[in-house]
Amino acid sequence: MTILITLIVIMVLFFFFAFIKDFIYKIAHVKLCAICAAVSLTWIGLLVLKAAGYTVDILLIGILMGQSIVGIMYSLEKIIDNRLLLSLSKLGTVVIGTAFTYFILM
Repeated sequence: MTILITLIVIMVLFFFFAFIKDFIYKIAHVKLCAICAAVSLTWIGLLVLKAAGYTVDILLIGILMGQSIVGIMYSLEKIIDNRLLLSLSKLGTVVIGTAFTYFILM
């Protein structure tokens, strides 16, 4: 049941962020990825619930955090033109992101 609720939350947040992303850009001049925001907010919310003492599936949090790592990695392609620097940045994102996820979940 936790997975179903989590997927519904992600979908609701996605449509919410997709609806307000132009408004956020006009106000803060920040481009918002609706799916990135939905997934990130979901795993952050699950971490908060876990810290508050609720039973939360750590595997599910890990999967969502992994999706965020991959999203960050692919976002680098839009910023970095140099192939070598891009490859090193992707590697660094995966290594640091995986270590971060492991230590947060442990």
